[in-house]
Amino acid sequence: MTKVTRRAALRGSLALAAAGAPACPYVANAQAKTAVLWWTQGFVKEEDSTFKRIVTDYEKASGNRLDYTIVPFGPLAQKVVSALTSGDVPDLISYDGAQARGLPQNAWVDRAVDMTDVVETQRAHYHPSALLAAQYYNNVEKRRTFYLAPYKTAVSPMHVWNSLVEKAGFKLSDAPKTWDAYFDFFKPMQKKLREQGQRSVYALGLQITTTGPADGNTLFHHFMFAHGGRGIVTPDGRPHLDDPQVRQAVVESIAYLTTAYKEGYVPPGALSWSDADDNNAFHAKQLIMDLDGTISTEVALYHEKDRYDDIVTMDLPADNQGKPVPALLGVAGFTRRGGFFPSACVRQPHPPSAVAP
Repeated sequence: MTKVTRRAALRGSLALAAAGAPACPYVANAQAKTAVLWWTQGFVKEEDSTFKRIVTDYEKASGNRLDYTIVPFGPLAQKVVSALTSGDVPDLISYDGAQARGLPQNAWVDRAVDMTDVVETQRAHYHPSALLAAQYYNNVEKRRTFYLAPYKTAVSPMHVWNSLVEKAGFKLSDAPKTWDAYFDFFKPMQKKLREQGQRSVYALGLQITTTGPADGNTLFHHFMFAHGGRGIVTPDGRPHLDDPQVRQAVVESIAYLTTAYKEGYVPPGALSWSDADDNNAFHAKQLIMDLDGTISTEVALYHEKDRYDDIVTMDLPADNQGKPVPALLGVAGFTRRGGFFPSACVRQPHPPSAVAP
């Protein structure tokens, strides 16, 4: 196990944000106008101030105006569902692909706007996985196409409180290199810490929830991959639910997750966690470790140096056979209404290497 260089990742992320990312491709037939935009609130003030600066620069360069609203990601997901249900939607929405609630269904019934013309202007800058993650199936037209214009990516690291590990008498350098053994490594720490008076601490932050489907789905697929079930869906979009290896991986993944919960290593409230609740529990040191979607867990404490430096960001262990576990790529992008999209780029997009790994 290695520690991800978090500051380097932050530098890459901020560089991407400052560059405007591939968020403003040129559309020759766009005319100056005002667009309503819903934007996801950042985890630190620097993210929001950078976004506002990009908007100002864009408006000066294009002559267009962005009437934007900055909304926390949880409420924004609810707002998006409500808007898609009522039909009263903004021109542009920014949100994570994994949290694209309502978009796949609307793409299926031909109620979403094709973004191919936007994506094509940026194709050379995208990783193939980002292109796959930005597509949904249109059952009316019988084809998959782009309904997101990606502008950032993220993968899931491990987050660990180093002080809790050491207080329990362990060292992170001793953490096993394979999946189940890695999670098992933290279980005896729970008992040690509770014996020292930390009654509310739990070993594992496992999002066994259907309330926050982004985290729950991501967690399950990581366990699937670690147990040999990475072929559940192949790149051509075909499911392989009858594959014996996939079925066995499902059984083993469910068994590990439910057993950890029943044995008390996961907080009881995890069954109803939203996508932010594991972050909150981790920040309160109710969890020794957490597998979560991005480095937002750390970034939220960026201005609390002691706490920020106490968190160890670790990459994924190998699967149970010792093979690398592929990272799940999360894509955030724009979706749009009608034909509007910003018609001038303020800056050139950065290549994928600028995105935090």
